[in-house]
Amino acid sequence: MSNKIFISCGEYSGEIHASHVVNELKKINSDIEIFAFGSQLLKQQGVELIADYKDASFSGISEVIQNLGKILDLQKQIIAKILEIKPSIILLVDYGGFNLKLAKAIKSNTNEAYNPIIIDFIAPQIWASRPWRINNIKRYVDLVLCTLPFEQEIYSKANINHIYVGNPVLASLKQAATKESCNFDKNEIIIGLFPGSRKSEIQYMLPIMIEASKIIKEHIPRIKFILAKAASISNETLIQNGIQKATWIEIRENFNHELLSAADFLWLCSGTVTLEAALYTTPYFLAYKSNWLNYQIYKLIKTINMAGLANIIAEKYLVKEFLQYDANVNNFVNETLGMFGSDFGFSDQYIKIKNNLIQFKQSLSGNDTYTLVAKAIIERLS
Repeated sequence: MSNKIFISCGEYSGEIHASHVVNELKKINSDIEIFAFGSQLLKQQGVELIADYKDASFSGISEVIQNLGKILDLQKQIIAKILEIKPSIILLVDYGGFNLKLAKAIKSNTNEAYNPIIIDFIAPQIWASRPWRINNIKRYVDLVLCTLPFEQEIYSKANINHIYVGNPVLASLKQAATKESCNFDKNEIIIGLFPGSRKSEIQYMLPIMIEASKIIKEHIPRIKFILAKAASISNETLIQNGIQKATWIEIRENFNHELLSAADFLWLCSGTVTLEAALYTTPYFLAYKSNWLNYQIYKLIKTINMAGLANIIAEKYLVKEFLQYDANVNNFVNETLGMFGSDFGFSDQYIKIKNNLIQFKQSLSGNDTYTLVAKAIIERLS
């Protein structure tokens, strides 16, 4: 077998985890050659990029359909490069819709002479929606690296080869920041805004956050709003969606973990960031809004009523979820003001959420996740 690995991660959150895996791989074997469909984080690790996902990050079925030609061309480009370099291991990281199709295409274009091992790390959430995807996982994936304890039973019943490696989000956390370390005024209430890492998320979520924050600022002047700008979002996209007029909102880039841990409260666009916030034990609510068609399709394919990973894992609502029509200015304002008492100290509801998140964090394991992933890969290289 060759000493070559190909990694596919189609968005920023997956690339963060992939970069940690690369770091661990190089500790074990510095001679490994790694290629990727990724972006700057992996490039900084010395990985050779085959394609950059920044120009091909689509969310929701309607966006995928609109850009199907571009997606298919990208897939062909990746397959051609894989057949050229012949990596022994294909590591799929998150981004389930694209990566499962890529796995199918790889298996369709290889044979006994070249048959790479396909490993899926952070596999599709078949327990939340589109359960039929497990059939494609069984056909085209050789090993699933489970990141949630209950996934093991799902893959055992389906006779799919799997290993439980713990949750990578816990392993990716940094040392918790404080207001002092972030140069925040200790007398200010800090609310962190995370409107998303895709253009469509910014389009739907940012205007709501701007309007709601304006109203809250009028009620509680000592509240400070800080927006965490994703690396995948341009300043132009923020400007197009009204940020220039929101002079009361400070923008910080490359500040996600600091803000998640040092803020008093968070407004989060649904995604991996909601689990990160839960593990930093910072109270928050999550929200998500998309176009009408995407939401109707989501309602048809979902199998559970929760969207947030912390809520799903805990099997109860640790935090509020505002989806689609409930993702509105009134709910943002009322839920946030409900976090503070009459003297603008923290309310009983806030303290309850905080305590629930502390208990939740204690229930999860995953500090050595990236090491376990790297070892699983290396074992299959030898």
